[in-house]
Amino acid sequence: MYVLSETKSNFLKLIAEALKRRGLEVEEEELERLAGRPPSPEMGDLGVSLFRYAKKLGLRPEELTSELKGEIEGRLAGVKEVKAIGGFLNVELEPSWLAERALREASREDYGKWSFSGRLVVEHTSANPVHPLHVGHARNMFLGDSLVRILKNWGADVQSRFYINDMGRQVAVLVYGLLKLGRLEPPEGEKPDHWYGKVYSVANALVELNSPSKGDDEKKEWEEVLKELESKWPEIVREMKEKFDDEDPEAKVSELMKKYEEGDPEVKETFRKVVNEVLKGFKETMERVGVNVDKWDWESDLVWSGEVDKIINMAKEKGLVIEKDGALVMVFKNLNDEVRRRLRIPKGLQIPPLVLKRSDGTTLYTTRDIAYTIKKFEEFRADRVINVIAAEQRLPQIQLRLALWELGFKEYAENLIHYAYEMVNVPGMKMSGRRGRMITLDWLLDEAERRVRELVEGRSEAEDVDEVVKKVAVGAVKFAMVSVSPEKPITFKWEEVLNFERNSAPYLQYTYARAVGILRKGGEPDLERADYSKAEKYKDMILSIAEFPEVARKAAEDLKPDLIATYLLSLADKFNEFYHKEPVAKEPDEGLRNLKLALVKAVANTIRRGLWLLGVEAPARM
Repeated sequence: MYVLSETKSNFLKLIAEALKRRGLEVEEEELERLAGRPPSPEMGDLGVSLFRYAKKLGLRPEELTSELKGEIEGRLAGVKEVKAIGGFLNVELEPSWLAERALREASREDYGKWSFSGRLVVEHTSANPVHPLHVGHARNMFLGDSLVRILKNWGADVQSRFYINDMGRQVAVLVYGLLKLGRLEPPEGEKPDHWYGKVYSVANALVELNSPSKGDDEKKEWEEVLKELESKWPEIVREMKEKFDDEDPEAKVSELMKKYEEGDPEVKETFRKVVNEVLKGFKETMERVGVNVDKWDWESDLVWSGEVDKIINMAKEKGLVIEKDGALVMVFKNLNDEVRRRLRIPKGLQIPPLVLKRSDGTTLYTTRDIAYTIKKFEEFRADRVINVIAAEQRLPQIQLRLALWELGFKEYAENLIHYAYEMVNVPGMKMSGRRGRMITLDWLLDEAERRVRELVEGRSEAEDVDEVVKKVAVGAVKFAMVSVSPEKPITFKWEEVLNFERNSAPYLQYTYARAVGILRKGGEPDLERADYSKAEKYKDMILSIAEFPEVARKAAEDLKPDLIATYLLSLADKFNEFYHKEPVAKEPDEGLRNLKLALVKAVANTIRRGLWLLGVEAPARM
């Protein structure tokens, strides 16, 4: 166990034992929630709030902490002093003892790794295969990939999955548009997902415009949309307009959906060919940002294998299905307070019945998602399944958990996590799917590379400037997406994302390169010759280094990559202050030089490990 984790665990055990002797049964986990680093070094290095226990025992807080201080003193390795400060019981660690252990630990290649033994599935990205990945998908993908890394670092066995939504209306609209154009393949030299995105936008506008159910106002709006699309992609619009001759294109789209769901061989071949081409574009972008997915799951396979029909039949057998206007609807019969609590459903939130099958016999996304969730749990024997899905999908995700519960898959329902995230806004740019206005991830990366090149060209020490530009650009975009808590929206500002002086990936990458540069000049530290007796001056930074494993563990337990980002920025600030004040390579005192070099190496390794958990590469030269 790591030095700080071990010390904390031993400290909390002694407190729990002392409280037990007074008749209070307290779990170590509960005490851990009350533990933390005191606000100032004078108060100690680790502390626990005991106010609530003093109240339960009918004691003044300072009485309890004073009593416990006497019982704990002399029983903890590496502790210089136990301090009772009001209702807080704190410990101050011996600097030389802490430095020797923490700096040795932090020099290890896998520093911060744990050995938890769980099995988890993380489904992320899962974009509709009709257009390129955009900034919203980017946040989804980078959060998902970071969760996979953080959970693997925790010791869990993790599988990442991408759900290919090939049965939705959007894919049918794209295929319909392509059939009208008379060609399925993208033009030579054009990235496939980008070309299909254009065709989809135009086809969707024409389907809506020519739909008999649309009123005059709606048609006027779609005419405006089409004009805007024509100004961007005149050839596609003109060619498709000429060939758009169906009286009711919406009915044709529905017919394509139905035929695909039924497994019509010709339609099946067409859909699969188109979707695979779009996925090629996705994979190219994902490779560019270093994101891999273990398993690609086709929604259609669930239907053709009969898994979705099994779900519908099961719901019928349990008396959960009613017929309404020809559609099959699942009603939730057991939505009581206890179920709401166990499935994390807010009190008072109205949950409408779930349509399982339309009147035309086709199934809906959430119906298929029930079968898919069971598949994810059972195929991987997962303890938990985490769906990284936008916050706006909150209701369908609640319906999904509730449907699983009603069908008897109670454990799956409780262990299915909707990892919700908010929108990404880029000032001065507006997204509109219907108008084909999309801030694509490809554009964002190109723009990041262009801006980074302007900043580093002529000033970089690296032999391969192109490689540095790519790593910094990709890292900057990734960090911007994962460093903000997922429940908060992001405003993506270039001046913040590419700030080399604070609060960004380039700042952390630059700090790492600076530390590696010192080690190039000063050499590797000799940990046996380091003078740990001089560690007092650097104790704050050593404590920060020692906190990394705990931060990595908490990020895994709470599913919060932003904790790692915040931690790394704080560590980098402390290191850069040290860098400006302290000579390292030129330090004449050998013992002190080795101590400083050990500090530099520990910081470099910690930043490298932390950035890796966020999916960001750390170049050795900038």
